[in-house]
Amino acid sequence: MGVASTAFHIFAAMRRAIGRVFLWFFVWLVIGVGAVEAVSYFGLGRHNPGVFTHIGAAIIGVLAGYAAALTVIVREAIRFLIATIQTVEKDVKGELGEGAKLLDRVAAEVAGRSKKG
Repeated sequence: MGVASTAFHIFAAMRRAIGRVFLWFFVWLVIGVGAVEAVSYFGLGRHNPGVFTHIGAAIIGVLAGYAAALTVIVREAIRFLIATIQTVEKDVKGELGEGAKLLDRVAAEVAGRSKKG
């Protein structure tokens, strides 16, 4: 049951991460293209930008989207590692707690026998 639960969480995290990567890629793609086109239109006074302006806008947009996507990937990887470490820590504490209870029972049993004998 533990393996299935872990796999479910991994796939859910991957689905969420892929969705965020694509979302932020396209958001920054539009921002990058829009910024270059706006500078060309308003800043340079060219109300009819050329082909090179559109190509440059596309390149800037793709680079901005790529940078945003990589940032999201790194953030999601770190978030996944932190969640994994916390899960392992909780499991280890649970196992250690069981060991402590076992030691307490053994000590109580030994103390009970020593009083009888």
